[in-house]
Amino acid sequence: MSLFASFQALPLATSAIEFSALPLPGPRGDFLAKAGDGGPVFLLKDSSPASYSPAIELKHVYVQFHSTCRVTADSGAVEGQFAVISCDASVSELHEVFIRCLAAAIEQLPINAATADLQRCLQSLLDLFRALGRPSNREVTGLWAELFVIARSKNIAQALRTWHADQFERFDFSWPSGCLEVKAAVSELRQHEFALEQLMPPLGGAGYVASVLLQNQSGGVGVVDLANEIEAGVAGEPLLRQKLWESIAAALGSDFSERLDRRFDPSYAERSLVVFAMADLPAPDQPGDARITAVRFRADLSTVASSLGSSGRAVLDSLFN
Repeated sequence: MSLFASFQALPLATSAIEFSALPLPGPRGDFLAKAGDGGPVFLLKDSSPASYSPAIELKHVYVQFHSTCRVTADSGAVEGQFAVISCDASVSELHEVFIRCLAAAIEQLPINAATADLQRCLQSLLDLFRALGRPSNREVTGLWAELFVIARSKNIAQALRTWHADQFERFDFSWPSGCLEVKAAVSELRQHEFALEQLMPPLGGAGYVASVLLQNQSGGVGVVDLANEIEAGVAGEPLLRQKLWESIAAALGSDFSERLDRRFDPSYAERSLVVFAMADLPAPDQPGDARITAVRFRADLSTVASSLGSSGRAVLDSLFN
């Protein structure tokens, strides 16, 4: 049973300091519980002497340090000092992202973590949940297609390592000898928008473009489904798991409810996948006027043949190996 499924089966807490909880893997003595209102709560063991540390309150996340809690698990009851990190019960669509993102970060804590260690661990998570209060400039189709490329790769770990950690990076995937840009369209026409610089590989490197056509499907696969598939492929690598969930949370923005609801047909996406060399694609010439610093254009690739001579899946496997 997955961690999220195990959380769903937990009983509600009987008070703000008494929990029936699930022990988290590892020697630290951390727990996952369900608050009285149904929201997820992490209880992280704090080895520091009790002292004042201000609570942190964001739109969807609340952190309280140095809380004395009584925890009941299958192994028995424990009373101790914890940092209590809870997610708003009213945003149930975010609970799985919250649980998986924080669980990956916790695995990297030292056994006897002090308050300062816990604060550092939580900082990137809190930054991401602050971002959920701001609009995102990313289309969910693009995020879905990038996750699809990773999930369908023969080497998921390598694909995830090369995936951009920042949405403002020039390419979606990059490595010392090349780069890959991923484009998606909910259409029967293979038309995509490009910035001219996206078709200019690094000096001495090879550049590729993966084109994926998507079809909405109410019973299809969503962003979290793909992320779960990817996480299973890197189960023993908490840094990669943390990168995966943090990147997803950062991309969602304030429209996370609508974005997480979007589902697409994975078999249609697989059949439509084509990988091109960047040189295959039609593009305008680089402007000769130095005053023109950026060019964006739409290209119809419906009749463009790939020079790579293999199926899209085979090309991706070769790139990420």
